[in-house]
Amino acid sequence: MQASQAGAPPGPAYFYRPGRLEPAVLRWLGDTVDLVVTALAALLLVVMFANIAARVLLNSDIAWNTEFGEFVLLWATFLGGASAARRGAHMRITEFVEALPPVWTRVVEIATRLGVIALLGFLIWYGLSIAQSTMEQEMTVLHWPIGVQYLAMPVGSALALVFVLYETALLARGEPIPQETFQD
Repeated sequence: MQASQAGAPPGPAYFYRPGRLEPAVLRWLGDTVDLVVTALAALLLVVMFANIAARVLLNSDIAWNTEFGEFVLLWATFLGGASAARRGAHMRITEFVEALPPVWTRVVEIATRLGVIALLGFLIWYGLSIAQSTMEQEMTVLHWPIGVQYLAMPVGSALALVFVLYETALLARGEPIPQETFQD
């Protein structure tokens, strides 16, 4: 199945495709993130359903359900943030920026992205620090290193950083950036 939009980049319609052609590596990275987030959501749904079924039918509980759910949810959250960064889909208040002259709009947009880059850099640095310091600790039931769970923050932030850097480069060159539009 191919994208049906006129002039849209090639690719399956079930993958996100911005109005402009992304570099192949970004398209591959973004598609991979989307697939992983989808797989994590499906896996979480199956495990939670299995736990509910076990409680109702067997009057039993899957012991690792809660830890596993927290683990998957944390990873899906940070990877989902990277997916949203690729789409330019994070919440923004644009009335002030849109009221500015075009030159200032671009300056504010670039300054905003630089702030986001700084924040993502901090999350990567701090997340790696937390993950490293908790790698020796184990989850109670799963016995996985807690640091692996905390790696979600620096990994998701690093992926988001890639997409924000690309967006910033487009803005700096004066090119339009891909952004999903949401309507009420």
